Amino acid sequence: MTLSRTLTHKLLDAAATGETVAGSAWREIHPDLVLGHDATIALIVDRIARAGGRIAEPERLFLVADHFAPPSTVDRANILRRFLDFVEQSGIVEAGGRLEMMQGICHQVLVESPRCRPGSVIVGADSHTTMAGAVGAFATGMGSTDILAVLRTGRTWLSVPDSIRVDIAGDMPAWLRGKDVALHLLGRMGEAGARGAALELSGAGVPMDGRLTLCNMAVELGAKNGVWVSDAVTRDWCRARGEGGWPDDVALEDLQPDAGAAYVATERVDLSTLAPQVAAPWSPANVHDITAVAGERVHQVFIGSCAGGRLEELGDAAGLLRGRRIPPLMKLVVTPSSTAVYKEALRRGWIEDLIDAGAVVTNASCGACGGIDKGLVAAGEVCLSTSNRNFRGRMGDPDARVFLGSGLVAAATALTGRLTDPREVL
Repeated sequence: MTLSRTLTHKLLDAAATGETVAGSAWREIHPDLVLGHDATIALIVDRIARAGGRIAEPERLFLVADHFAPPSTVDRANILRRFLDFVEQSGIVEAGGRLEMMQGICHQVLVESPRCRPGSVIVGADSHTTMAGAVGAFATGMGSTDILAVLRTGRTWLSVPDSIRVDIAGDMPAWLRGKDVALHLLGRMGEAGARGAALELSGAGVPMDGRLTLCNMAVELGAKNGVWVSDAVTRDWCRARGEGGWPDDVALEDLQPDAGAAYVATERVDLSTLAPQVAAPWSPANVHDITAVAGERVHQVFIGSCAGGRLEELGDAAGLLRGRRIPPLMKLVVTPSSTAVYKEALRRGWIEDLIDAGAVVTNASCGACGGIDKGLVAAGEVCLSTSNRNFRGRMGDPDARVFLGSGLVAAATALTGRLTDPREVL
């Protein structure tokens, strides 16, 4: 009798090389893509050289300079140089690999590329590699040592995780976004709620930008991966990426779990019952309805990161702030997640709206999210961020306090200077 498999199980089986121990949960996997960025790949450059320098399958590499883009200190300039020297000396681009130089955050640049195929297996040297699961891929983050092994051999070993099913019902109200759903799940399940499992999400009412955010933040729940059960929304979004955006050899039926697949748990979310959510310091799982924390003064709003710097967030902010001005002492920092997002927001007039409202718009990069540059917060300051983590000290001084929220919550907060329910100003 054929085993009924979850979507994650099917994806890993399809990428297995055949070197699988009978009855074992482990698979030797031949990844379709290996994602890396300047900050993590630079950590293993010397070890690659000591091991002989050979890269097994350079054509499968997707490398992005996004953390130190451009570098803000001499130390970071040297790290970026080490990364770029490795790319050049290894002949990665000439062999068919991809290098994106300061074009945005690796996770966003990846999903914009047709190389990020539905049904593929992607491993990356960054925890938020899980975001690529929104296009129907198995995508997971690894430590630099594991990525070193993949670079040298073209293979890795992965266990097939248990899967948690997440059904999201209903249509998205005007005041709600995918970020609210992600925070709601974190508040309900906790930071370790998935415990190495796969999150398999579905819900036609969640638009693609929200799906990207949910898969991105699956790792905040402790999940090994987050993958969206593909539907027409997925297919149409992928096709819009250009030729090959939805491969001819992939059918939606290929990206569904088997009937009767076993899940260790099922979570259901009714969009019609949710209020806008906010995560308070210092955990993305310290989640409250916005009404519970509304009114606290905020010194800075950051709209950016791989979890919250897409067209949805920029459009929400531009629409809410158009023709208005933020308070004189408010700092509003907007960092698009990619140059493609930046250019489209420019084309639609949103960047002008944001600048006219008092925002500073930076180049596409990781920026303030990881405390790198362009928007760090000072001791005693309160920041509302659309990013994915609000750990103590992550965005600047350890005595700063960071709240997480959607682009709508961010824009409403920037407008009033206090944590604000967007329903008050929409």
